[in-house]
Amino acid sequence: MPARATLNFCAVVLCWGVAARGEVSQNTFKFHDSAYRYSVFMPDDVEPSAQLPALMLLHGAGGRGIDMLNAWKELAGLERIILVAPDFPLDAQFETTVPQLFPALMDAVKRERHFNPRRVYIFGYSAGGYCTYDAATLASTYFAAAGVFAMVISPEYDNIVLQAKRKTPIAIYIGDRDPNFTLSQTRRTRDLLLANEFPVHYVELPRRDHSYGAVSSQVNADAWKFMSKYSLPRK
Repeated sequence: MPARATLNFCAVVLCWGVAARGEVSQNTFKFHDSAYRYSVFMPDDVEPSAQLPALMLLHGAGGRGIDMLNAWKELAGLERIILVAPDFPLDAQFETTVPQLFPALMDAVKRERHFNPRRVYIFGYSAGGYCTYDAATLASTYFAAAGVFAMVISPEYDNIVLQAKRKTPIAIYIGDRDPNFTLSQTRRTRDLLLANEFPVHYVELPRRDHSYGAVSSQVNADAWKFMSKYSLPRK
């Protein structure tokens, strides 16, 4: 069994404090009979020929994409990441659209922002994390790597792991005082992915609960360090 990772909060915090530089815009994407609002963060001074990485951000139930974008944009300004943060309903019916909707939305953004198609990532919190697992397995040839905070794969949905055409690297974060999920549930998800040969970066956060905002800067920096190591193979 691999040892769990820990975050060195003090070391990570030292790199913060620089104001985010970039442009935030908002738009609407139509997919089938639905329209979804989304926000985009574009770092400053990007050359037209630049091929920056792009990161899709998924909020929790009742949340908003702009809140996820705000949690990431300082790091994105430093690391030169294009952020795409939609508002989604995140219900069971919506979940069935993930394998088609998420790539379609990112492709629409790419026509405007010209990001690197081999370096598209996804990070989700809570209910957004469930759709992130869907994207990492059912759209595994689109997203280079994924990150999830405070969510597990329920046993009745284990089959999504078996459907993956590619073993998407996934970073998983859980507070050891999360009232919604136990460590044993989260470790089961980790072990399921490892047993199916997915690269997994697993972190248990001591004395932390379900609140993403309390640890977002530290988690984001660690997740990006892991995810950014990966890119899709050339076609």
